[in-house]
Amino acid sequence: MPASLKSLIIILIAAAFFPACSSDDEPALPDSKKQIIVLFSPGGLGDMSYNDRILQGVQSFRKQWRDKVDIYIYCPGSVDEGKRVFADWLALPGDGVPALFVVASSDYEPMMQECFAKDSLTGHQQVLLFESNNSQHMPVSTFQISMFGPSYIAGRTVAVRGLKAPLIVLANPSDSPIRTAADGFRAGFGEGTTTLYLADDWKGYVAATETYHKMSEWSRDHDFVFSVAGGSNSGIYRYARENADAPLLAGMDVDQSSLASAIIGSVIKNIDKAIVEYLSAWMETGKLPASQVYGLGSGYSDWCVAPGYPMLEDVKQGLIQEAIQKEKEYHESL
Repeated sequence: MPASLKSLIIILIAAAFFPACSSDDEPALPDSKKQIIVLFSPGGLGDMSYNDRILQGVQSFRKQWRDKVDIYIYCPGSVDEGKRVFADWLALPGDGVPALFVVASSDYEPMMQECFAKDSLTGHQQVLLFESNNSQHMPVSTFQISMFGPSYIAGRTVAVRGLKAPLIVLANPSDSPIRTAADGFRAGFGEGTTTLYLADDWKGYVAATETYHKMSEWSRDHDFVFSVAGGSNSGIYRYARENADAPLLAGMDVDQSSLASAIIGSVIKNIDKAIVEYLSAWMETGKLPASQVYGLGSGYSDWCVAPGYPMLEDVKQGLIQEAIQKEKEYHESL
């Protein structure tokens, strides 16, 4: 294994699911075990949201398969570091051990295209890419969990409550999954939303301090904040806990209702469930499911009404079928 890859990858052992120092004295991997490498988005672990839920899925999977697979994880500090991990793995000579590289963020899609232009997969290597439609036809399997339907319900709910000036906060303008969420919210709410971006790239997902300070300004101009920005959302929730002037909010990726009373509901992605099902399918068959988009009603996404707003549950139930149809029409139009 190249030294650069060796120094970057972290072995998942027992319940140790947090980054640790690596060593040049890396133990040999048993030939009888398959190998899975999971590459998280830059700085993603610890976001109390999407990436941490992926980690939960990996942990659940490993409990079922611990004797048959070696799992490695890496959470780089930048896309360039992630590229080095993927490029080194792709360049490894074939040794016959089945290996799956899980790219857990669409942020890496451009760099993957560059790597595939230089190297090809060997017969024992496979790649699973999250949240991508693979428009460049790379030799990878993909899946998307659409947030359009749950976000549509969120937008319609905000409109029903009589709110007039919702703010949509997105990590960046280039990430298609969060753009889909914004489109769903706009479609549900109608005219009158404002959209802003925290950054031009992945750094928009790690800007919690910035969002905390921006909230005093946003609170003056907006009565609702719909933020799809990973770890940056924690700054918004913190402000809402500490300041009475905070607008109402949506939680994102997991049920965030315990983090602030202003959260009326959360757009849920059951990415942990998808992880277990995809990795288990690969372990059992050596193949990955066909690439597809999972929408509202698949069991992978939902709008979860916060316990403090039980009156909104009836609103949700009355909108589910409408949201499913709107989501279907949206993806068919792309």
